[in-house]
Amino acid sequence: MKIKSNKVFTILFLQLLFFQSLLLLIFIIKRINIKLAFDKEFLIQYKKYNLIKNFLNNSGSFQNYNYNFAIITRNFNCSNGLFGYYVAYISCLHKYLNNGFIPILDLSLFPNIFNQFKNKSLENNDNPWELFFNQPFDYKLKYVKKYAKKIKYVNCNPKNRPDTNIYKNNLLLGFWHNVAIKYIPIKKEIIDESVNYRKRLFNNSNNVLGVLIRGTDYISMRPKGHPIQPDPKTVIKDIKEMDKSNKYDYIFLATEDNLIKKKFISSIGKKLKYIKSNENLKYNYTKKDYLAFNNDVKGNINYIKIYLINIIILSKCLDIICSRTAGSVGAFILTNGFRNIKVYFLGRYK
Repeated sequence: MKIKSNKVFTILFLQLLFFQSLLLLIFIIKRINIKLAFDKEFLIQYKKYNLIKNFLNNSGSFQNYNYNFAIITRNFNCSNGLFGYYVAYISCLHKYLNNGFIPILDLSLFPNIFNQFKNKSLENNDNPWELFFNQPFDYKLKYVKKYAKKIKYVNCNPKNRPDTNIYKNNLLLGFWHNVAIKYIPIKKEIIDESVNYRKRLFNNSNNVLGVLIRGTDYISMRPKGHPIQPDPKTVIKDIKEMDKSNKYDYIFLATEDNLIKKKFISSIGKKLKYIKSNENLKYNYTKKDYLAFNNDVKGNINYIKIYLINIIILSKCLDIICSRTAGSVGAFILTNGFRNIKVYFLGRYK
């Protein structure tokens, strides 16, 4: 009886050992298959990465030029600065994306602030837009014009622009933010430069109030239909009240007007930070001309780049106080969200 029990036990033990070995074998096979699957997916992604990297570093040879392209431009002179075009172009870009086109944004085919209002291209035949932003899907204007078979030229003068409503409508703001980040991202080298400025200005602090106020031509010309700008004294008063409530480490000022800047320096003191530009802008307030036509500004790519960096830094501030301009629209589109905002709605010049 005892011998029979030992045999049963041995058989059960061997069966259990067999099933354990079988489970271990199945587990090992699955591990191998999973690893092979991961390796295969990795190789696919690696090849895609290298194709994209190769294209970005060299040319458009890896792009598909059989799509319908819409080259978005303007066919008239205007006094727009960078974000004046940005606000218009982002609207046209969205329209033509929805209509099945790949939109290509162009600032080289007409007189503008970038080419000194002359019918000429920049050196090396560059598209000024691509000095600051990447095109949708990383295309370039010169390759599209060279290789694409189906091109439509579009005059951009949109009615539905992300202007007034964007300051108070978070849903609309989120929509335009996503369009901008996905389809017209700022050049990486400019983003990196803005990060370096922020480190130097704020010593890695994020507790910063951003301030944007427009002067020069808005003060002297009071251009019809444009938003009325607040008096600097009013802005300084509101800054001090916000600072008292929120105790900021720094206050960042973005303005093109040296007279306004001097008032802020004397009133705000050491907390005030701003980018010290090498450009010494001389604006004649009695002549009453748009800033875009100023000899220190038109064709000055570095001046325009610093302006863009100012807007990027504004978009990263914790809170913001600003007048209504194309630049402030840009800051709101680029931001991931401000905690507190104050925007001056004072009507429009008549």
